[in-house]
Amino acid sequence: MRIGKIFCLLATLTISPLFASQTKELKFDKDWSFYGEQEVEAYRQQLELKKKKGVIFSLQQAKKSIINGDIKLAKFFLSKVNENKTKLGLVKKRYESIIAFIEGRHQDSLDLIASEKFNDLKNYQEICLLRVINLIALDNVKKLKNEVASCQNLTLEYGNAEQFWLKQMTRIKEKNEELLKGNLIESQRNVFANTDFTETWMKMALYLNKEEVILKYIGDLPPEAYRSQNIRELIGFAHYRLGNNKRALEFIEDINSPNADNIRGNINLLEKKYELAFGHFKLALQKKENSQNALKRAIPLAFLLNLWDEGLSMLKRLVGQDISTRRKLILETLFFVKKEDFKSAKENLLYMEKLYNKDFPRDINQMNSYVSLLLADNQRLEKSSAKSCRYYDGLNCWLYLQVLQWENIGLTIQRDDPTLVLEDFSVEAYKNKAEIAPLKESVIIDQRDIEELDNQLVRIDPTSKSK
Repeated sequence: MRIGKIFCLLATLTISPLFASQTKELKFDKDWSFYGEQEVEAYRQQLELKKKKGVIFSLQQAKKSIINGDIKLAKFFLSKVNENKTKLGLVKKRYESIIAFIEGRHQDSLDLIASEKFNDLKNYQEICLLRVINLIALDNVKKLKNEVASCQNLTLEYGNAEQFWLKQMTRIKEKNEELLKGNLIESQRNVFANTDFTETWMKMALYLNKEEVILKYIGDLPPEAYRSQNIRELIGFAHYRLGNNKRALEFIEDINSPNADNIRGNINLLEKKYELAFGHFKLALQKKENSQNALKRAIPLAFLLNLWDEGLSMLKRLVGQDISTRRKLILETLFFVKKEDFKSAKENLLYMEKLYNKDFPRDINQMNSYVSLLLADNQRLEKSSAKSCRYYDGLNCWLYLQVLQWENIGLTIQRDDPTLVLEDFSVEAYKNKAEIAPLKESVIIDQRDIEELDNQLVRIDPTSKSK
């Protein structure tokens, strides 16, 4: 019976190339002679199910990371999914497109969802709004009209505002004068009857810098609208925009959203309450890890408050096309210097040498000299200080002089030997007016002896020979 099963299995593997390819990945760590074709197929399906569960888990974690603003972690989970070996490859592409949009890479985001497979009806409704917002960002009005026309009906059921935001954004890109002037926004205040409409209308007014329109008609809001934290948050933001800080804080008093924390932080920042402001921005980042508004304010505050580690951590989350790679790298290096992590600072400076083609701006070259000095890298210190000295940098000229005088000035300043200290030295003493006293010379030879010798008649016999 056992031999029969073995021959049956071998025959199946030989006859069926498809079955052979399916079992190729199986690990033959069992005695397969006891298994029939159906049992082998069941085992293969179990393996496939495990793989599929792994893909689904990675995609779920990537989605969760995107929602939480942890883009780096989302990219990690997506890297675990091979889109060529799973039917969920389109989902991965969509998530990658969302990440590209968040990072400000709008053309890349659009290219990732440009495949014909996304044009199938069931797939298109999942990505059409993403295409629309990328076209809005790219200011591609021609393609935008066609995309909006296709997308509008498919996504109508997603919200209760009847595509109000989408319609208005399209009008803005079409340079609708009535909307840009604010007249159209003011005429549409009848949307107050619907909370979703009201919220979208307020966002549009803030987008168009027409916050005064919100406060002008705030009395028309129905009482139940104030139960919405989103609406109260938007009213508070309108007050903040117009400088009514006290009223803004009153409207967001019991709201714990990232936007509310950012408003509180901004108000504290205006009042120069830096520690409180930093605390509010930090709270906003706990709720939304990639809040660009919070990051762009919290990072300078971290530097101001000497919170080097927190500043470096926040700097890593800063993304977007408007963020200069060089500036970000310079700021990171400065944090490393302040933290006295000179090895990491040197690594950044070596990388920046390539970016600047070994032609550092003055400020970076000063930082390069300082790091080289602290690391006792005499060769780099000599080059950087000499270069800065040629551009009339007095401090680097002094450093260059020390390089010429000492064998290694970096190692010298690290010595523990006691230095010469003048106990009577005082800067104030050099500032005070000194009394000038004539010098008193010590008499070595009496002048009278010199005069006596001069008066003596000395006769020299030219015929005499010196012995």
